[in-house]
Amino acid sequence: MNLGQTVRFLDWRDGQMRNGKVVAMKDTQVTLHEEGTRREWKLPYTAVEPPTATAQPTAAAAPPTPPPIKASRNDFRGGEKVSFDDKYLQPQVGTVVRINQRTATVDTGNGHSWRVPFHMLRHVLDI
Repeated sequence: MNLGQTVRFLDWRDGQMRNGKVVAMKDTQVTLHEEGTRREWKLPYTAVEPPTATAQPTAAAAPPTPPPIKASRNDFRGGEKVSFDDKYLQPQVGTVVRINQRTATVDTGNGHSWRVPFHMLRHVLDI
């Protein structure tokens, strides 16, 4: 069961099954918003019927995207033009001067050189 998932639950007042969306999960109870009346229900997990494995998602979900590939030491060479965001989130552009074990030394041309981890570097293409 996940947050935002639509499940069926038992209404103890009349014994009918109702539909609701999971909005919170705790150790012993789950909080649901009923679809039709928008009421909030706090129920034990035993009163909730989990969705079947063959059930289709209610919303058209995009296929999961693969995680981005982290840049490694082998992706960069000395003399390449790269960019990165500094600790103030300002973009910096420079040239790779040296490849270290875990970082690259980048000269920005304004008298500063930076040791930047490879996963923070981006290649710059001159057009």
